[in-house]
Amino acid sequence: MSRALLLKEWREHRGAWLLLNGFLGLVLFLMLLAQENTAEKGSLFALLQAPAIILASVGALFVGHRLVVREYGQRTQLFLEALPLSRPRILATKLVLGAAVLLLPLAATLLFLWSRARVHEDVTARFLLLLSLRTATPVLLGWSFFALAGLLGRYRNPLYLLLVIAAFAADHLTELDLSTAGPFGLLGADFAFERQRIPWDDLVGCWAFTAAAMALSFGLILYRDGTLAELFSQKMSHREKVFIASVLVGLLAAISMMGEARKRQPFALHEAEQTQVKESAVQVASGVGFPKERAQALAERLARELLALSDYLGLERLPAVAVLPIRELDADVFQRAKLEEADGVVVRANLAAPDFDARAFEAFLFREVLIHVSEGVVLREERQWLLDGFTTWWAHRSRPEERLSPRAAVASREGFDARAWLTTRERLGPCLSGALAARGVQVLHTRLGEPSFQALMRRTLAQPPGTGLWGFWTEPRLASLLREQEGFSEEELLRRWSEALREDRETHAKELERVAGMTPSLTLVAESAETFRLEHTLQAAEGQTRPTRYALLHHKLEPFENEVATHELSRQDTVPSANGARLPVGLARGDRWLFVVQVDSETLGCPIRLLAERKEIR
Repeated sequence: MSRALLLKEWREHRGAWLLLNGFLGLVLFLMLLAQENTAEKGSLFALLQAPAIILASVGALFVGHRLVVREYGQRTQLFLEALPLSRPRILATKLVLGAAVLLLPLAATLLFLWSRARVHEDVTARFLLLLSLRTATPVLLGWSFFALAGLLGRYRNPLYLLLVIAAFAADHLTELDLSTAGPFGLLGADFAFERQRIPWDDLVGCWAFTAAAMALSFGLILYRDGTLAELFSQKMSHREKVFIASVLVGLLAAISMMGEARKRQPFALHEAEQTQVKESAVQVASGVGFPKERAQALAERLARELLALSDYLGLERLPAVAVLPIRELDADVFQRAKLEEADGVVVRANLAAPDFDARAFEAFLFREVLIHVSEGVVLREERQWLLDGFTTWWAHRSRPEERLSPRAAVASREGFDARAWLTTRERLGPCLSGALAARGVQVLHTRLGEPSFQALMRRTLAQPPGTGLWGFWTEPRLASLLREQEGFSEEELLRRWSEALREDRETHAKELERVAGMTPSLTLVAESAETFRLEHTLQAAEGQTRPTRYALLHHKLEPFENEVATHELSRQDTVPSANGARLPVGLARGDRWLFVVQVDSETLGCPIRLLAERKEIR
């Protein structure tokens, strides 16, 4: 009899099944075509992410509508229940069939990608099993949820709205990052690259919700001989519509009031020199070697610059700004503090250092202010180079810095990718990457002219029309905004940018030759089966003088950590020698570290990173 049920479902829904598979095949074909026409990024298995998301959401909704909603809405399940078939068997058949319909194209996609990737990737059975778990689990969760929603009949649409409101509330009222939890975490940024660690927390959570949804589904069809599910399948009355609408509107009003109550008070720094900017305060504390007179002068200068920045970008508000002097930081390292209860931008810097670079500090502060005002939207990687370049350009706009050109020349000596700016900034450091990006902003300013350039900066760096999940979909994309500028494109920008950098390299060829003559090296030496030491050295080319000192920066990485702030890097200053030096930190097998070798340059006025490498200890 189960075979007869399956044949009945096949005859009724085979057209929809073929349509679903054809749509997924088209999506995969377009993704493969796009990948061949763009730079290779990461693993080919990253293409599995989109089909898994589609199957877990739109696909599960579509299958749930065909197998459950239509069946109960048209009352055809009453005919099946009149046959010698139990309700649990009918539902189990539908659940198994729906899972198979969704998982088969997923498995076919995985096998297809495996057949192509195994030629140039080391694909292990463990990795394939991990990919299967991380894709099948969200799909089964989505299917079980939409199957349960289908059994709720007329209440399924209010349930969808309620979940959207709950996600909106979690996004605005809590610190919960939905993009890293549950199925979102399974299909996250490390999806195609994690080969060892099994994300048990996310998997077990998804399995628990899947089991709960299936248990509720069986409970609905068994409660009072299925009369409850049959009642839910009837149309909603006018009274029910009014009641549900009132509840949803009330929830939205309550969430809005809670959001207003959650607003934090501006950060107040006692016994600091203050200057007002619009309705916010710029506060600079004094300290050892940094008297009140200098603190007041710095507060006034920062207030003027922030006011000009606000007017230029059309910012409606500015956060409270507090600057704290700290002698423990290097002169070129700046740090932003995390605030739990108050609101504002609090930064620390070695303001009393003899080689303190005020304009580099201003660029850092402007960057943090824009991040705060946009609620992190400007940190999208596609526009991070624009954020770094604009803030550096703005800090030097009225006082041209002659060292920006040689800095940009040195920064571009090995090429760069503006679309992978996080990697570029880690390789170069904030000083050189800021100069490199500022060169691109200069090119953009020259090409567009002042009015168009200002309008573009307002649309990309000022506060977007929305935040959270809604803001992600409505925020303007840099590529589309460039195309609106008289046909200007990213390709033309990169071409002009590269030409300007080539001129910089030709002008400062001697500095580039000196940098190219310095060769750092890192060597792992095993001390036991599980522990290692790191030996490092810096050599100079024949005929060149080795620098008197160099620094090794290091930081132990968490799994798939995107970026390491400069102040988080530990530093070991070393005098170059023929025998090299040893890092006074033990390394264990399996750990991941970031190592950076850099030298200070008096000519450039900032450190030059000769090497930046993320290394797994093996």
